[in-house]
Amino acid sequence: MMITAATPLLNVAEIHRSIDFYRLLGFEVVARTLSDLDEQPVWAMLEAGGGDTRIRLMLAAHGGVSHEERRMRPSFAGLVWYLECNDVDGMFDTINDAGFKPEPVTELEDGTHQFFVRDPDGYEIAVTEPNGYTVG
Repeated sequence: MMITAATPLLNVAEIHRSIDFYRLLGFEVVARTLSDLDEQPVWAMLEAGGGDTRIRLMLAAHGGVSHEERRMRPSFAGLVWYLECNDVDGMFDTINDAGFKPEPVTELEDGTHQFFVRDPDGYEIAVTEPNGYTVG
């Protein structure tokens, strides 16, 4: 028995705004649930990649509780989501041009290039271009 996939669920203030942000990273909506009251999305499944490489992300409306309010809860845990890509500089330009103000691209001792950016709800995203590491 083994885990075959991992899909984070992020509670967000406005699903449309978050979808727009994650589209910059290559995600597309593959499923959603609409509110019975106003036909606005209350949940969405996003997916990036293709073939053997699929990355999924779920977004859920959190009912008006802000990220700052969630931070005050004892159960709050910080999250940094690491996403690998094949062109960190190009992704940096895309995110920066969209007005999200990523931190500068840095190079780690092992040659990995990466930068950090916050999504519209304050979740920290690390975009990284690994330099041929192996897991062993």
